[in-house]
Amino acid sequence: MLKITKCKLNDVRTLKELSETTYRQTFGQDNTEDNMMAYLKEAYNEAQLTQELADPNSSFYFAYYQGKLAGYLKLNIFDAQSEEMPTDYLEVERIYFKQDFQHLGLGTQLLNFAIDQANILKKSNIWLGVWEYNYSAQKFYQKLGFERFSEHKFIMGDSVQTDFLLKKGLR
Repeated sequence: MLKITKCKLNDVRTLKELSETTYRQTFGQDNTEDNMMAYLKEAYNEAQLTQELADPNSSFYFAYYQGKLAGYLKLNIFDAQSEEMPTDYLEVERIYFKQDFQHLGLGTQLLNFAIDQANILKKSNIWLGVWEYNYSAQKFYQKLGFERFSEHKFIMGDSVQTDFLLKKGLR
């Protein structure tokens, strides 16, 4: 069973390390080291993460499995969303697990937690972006009822990539 706890401002160092580890494990083999370093420096520096943690429209959660920190989740509402969306949408901006904790059903549990949060907040849709070449993640989200509705560009260093935007209706 997954234990989920809300991150606090004083968790920023742990969040930074976990973010860098999981992002590198997920996308490192598909990107140059220069692009990876540029992105990690921009997105996961302590000042940036502190600002995101302090935003009342964003929430971070740590996921623990068998007492070990396994992954994390970032949810956004209103103007904290990475794309302009209706006010009744909730974004799953980040959902990552360390490699050792993948394929154990934990992603489904954490995503169900996100859906529960959206329902508590009376949101009608939950959405996220997934890299166009992350076929396993696309299949995972499709299995859980998410459908593609758009796409956007994602910049990593000097690489312009495409994320598919997927959503799931809740009402």
